[in-house]
Amino acid sequence: MLEISGLRKVYRGRNVEALRDLTFQVDTGELVCVVGPSGCGKTTLLRCVAGLLPPTSGSVRVAGVPVTGPPPRMAVVFQEYGRSLFPWMTVRQNVELPLREKKVPRGRRDELVTGALAAVGLADATDAHPWQLSGGMQQRVAIARAVAYEPQVLLMDEPFAAVDAQTRADLEDLILTLWRDLEVTTLFVTHDIDEAVYLGRRVVVLSSSPTVVLEDLKIDLPPDRDQLTTRSLPRFADLRGHLYAQIQRARGDR
Repeated sequence: MLEISGLRKVYRGRNVEALRDLTFQVDTGELVCVVGPSGCGKTTLLRCVAGLLPPTSGSVRVAGVPVTGPPPRMAVVFQEYGRSLFPWMTVRQNVELPLREKKVPRGRRDELVTGALAAVGLADATDAHPWQLSGGMQQRVAIARAVAYEPQVLLMDEPFAAVDAQTRADLEDLILTLWRDLEVTTLFVTHDIDEAVYLGRRVVVLSSSPTVVLEDLKIDLPPDRDQLTTRSLPRFADLRGHLYAQIQRARGDR
């Protein structure tokens, strides 16, 4: 579903090579996490995949089609949920907005928005405004908006970095539930190694900038995961330790 081949990005004005040579793929219905040292270009990668930044060289393909701008069936959930929601709109209006832009008929819009808000546990908050909600609930609104769009590919850019630990755990489990139910191909960027091991079926480890792929690691944990049992497994600790060592190695490569 998602093919990244020889992706390179140089910011010409600053003469900075952010991405040197990235090649990996995400199969249909797979959830892949991306980790790497701070400043290694994780967000640049996601912006190139989303068609928001043109690559200097290399290519990104979605379902075999080259990405030259934002693909029609791709949704993005950003870290800064407060900036991605319109404070003067209700929760329902925020979720509905991309569907209006896509000219989805009203009846189908209502069905998609209602289903998405129910899926993220916000069925009773449709008439609230974002500023009336907690940070975790605002991020649920952003996730509901992405889900309602019926994407083939979902990109998530450190979406839980700004919430507390308990809310983060709840949102991680929400993503796993939605991923299983919707079978949407998901690329999840995070700086949290534990989160990457808990969520991912594979973890792509990036080097320090200029960035290459250090490792593409299969996460061989049981498919059904929960916060207590999965994180207590010896294999979870092994994988976390291995990824931590890789990140430390990447930092040493600067």
